[in-house]
Amino acid sequence: AEMAARDEWMTAEGFGLLSRRAYCSTCHQHFTGALQVEMDRLHWRHFREAPATEDWCDALTNLARTLMCYEEFDVAERLYDEVEGVAEGRSEITRAGALLRVGRYRDALEILTRVRPRMELCEDPRLRVSYQKYLSSTLANVGRTVEALPIIANAVEVARTCHAPQSREMLDVTCLQAQFLAQIDRIEEAKAIVGDAIAVSTRVFGPDHEYTRKMQEQRSRMELLRYRAARTG
Repeated sequence: AEMAARDEWMTAEGFGLLSRRAYCSTCHQHFTGALQVEMDRLHWRHFREAPATEDWCDALTNLARTLMCYEEFDVAERLYDEVEGVAEGRSEITRAGALLRVGRYRDALEILTRVRPRMELCEDPRLRVSYQKYLSSTLANVGRTVEALPIIANAVEVARTCHAPQSREMLDVTCLQAQFLAQIDRIEEAKAIVGDAIAVSTRVFGPDHEYTRKMQEQRSRMELLRYRAARTG
């Protein structure tokens, strides 16, 4: 009842469906745990009886991804099966992204490898960015960082054509690029990228936001790597 009342209030106040399910309108922190699951369920209810449009597919796959992150695998798989074929390619990529988040790297890589020929011809830049982000992350997690680096570099270039510089999507791919550079000891290049991202995140979200703190921690890890390299060198 409380969540339904909140949803009704946010509708009246003009908040978009995505912002309503993703983060708090007051503090702008992302929902987690049971609250995140319930917000995704509310989001899906807006589309449940509607025709299977792109919004319908996105709402259902968002719910499935959240359930998978909290290890409700059976329910998540059923939801993915429901949306499969309605939005060709998109649900498979979302499924792979969810598998990546819970550490099932081999399963994610199997899906991403299967759809790679289709994604190379994809004309939707946002979908291509999502695909390349998941593929590069999966490769890095199975020890293939050198192979992942040109993929994420291309994702950054494509993202510049379809996402604002201060968007979360742009920050995500640039920070992944920095992470991969650091993993192959290109620390100074990585630090420069993260430094620019921190400046953007601080300006847009504030110095105490989770995004800003996450990138500051990433830069600190890079400093530690550089320090260790100097000591052993």
